[in-house]
Amino acid sequence: MLRQLKPFVVVLILSIALTATAFSAFALSSNLGRADAVLASPAAQGGACSRMQASDVAWVTLDEDDNIDEQVESYPSDATTIVPLFEYNCVPKKTSIVSVFTLDGEQVYSDKESLKASNSEGFYAYPLGTTDDSPMDEGEWGVEFYNNKTLLSSGVVFVGGDDPTPDTVTVIGTVKDAKTKKAIKGAVILVLVPDVTVEAFIDNDQQDEDIYTAAKTDSKGQYELESPLEREVPYSFIVVAKGYKPIGEDGVTIPADAEDPVELPITLTK
Repeated sequence: MLRQLKPFVVVLILSIALTATAFSAFALSSNLGRADAVLASPAAQGGACSRMQASDVAWVTLDEDDNIDEQVESYPSDATTIVPLFEYNCVPKKTSIVSVFTLDGEQVYSDKESLKASNSEGFYAYPLGTTDDSPMDEGEWGVEFYNNKTLLSSGVVFVGGDDPTPDTVTVIGTVKDAKTKKAIKGAVILVLVPDVTVEAFIDNDQQDEDIYTAAKTDSKGQYELESPLEREVPYSFIVVAKGYKPIGEDGVTIPADAEDPVELPITLTK
């Protein structure tokens, strides 16, 4: 529970880094290729298609007839094929899907396929396997699906067992009025450098170098810290908003087994 602090002023300029997805050139691997599978499952809908929309990527296995068997969180070390797919609403004219695969962050394979225009919903999948049926390399595989140069969907999966727990987690949450439960826009969340306490930060004139990461709530009171936090490392939090009493707490620690992202709801009082 974040404790209430004596009124003080926090001067902070938040710098939100925006990254644009850049389309990269093909980098083909001689031992990788598309595995045969029939995965489309369209459902008719009315109206002309003007824009393809895609769901999040899901990773699946195939049965003996090359149909979807089940969704998986990871693939075993002897897997010879990995199958990412997404669901789409329709296919506009002149649509080409570019599939880009990476292994541990390095691009290893890419392919391009033109699709026939359709006003039906369906699934698009790219089963990637080895040409000699040898096991896929172990590690974190990623995929990005583009409609020409526009990113549609992306995802990652681990081959070789369960995905190891990352050392850091993303922290998200909502800041609300403790009495009315209404979202508070423009609230500032500060996370201090480990070993810097709330009291030390205030007594040290709120030095920028004492701030590890920060966030500012949007119109819905929601926030996401700019930098992830390490597990099992105690941090000090400070939350301020115009018209509300500031609060803070030392020793906020993310457990080793916490899911990613971690949600931290916050309430403020006037």
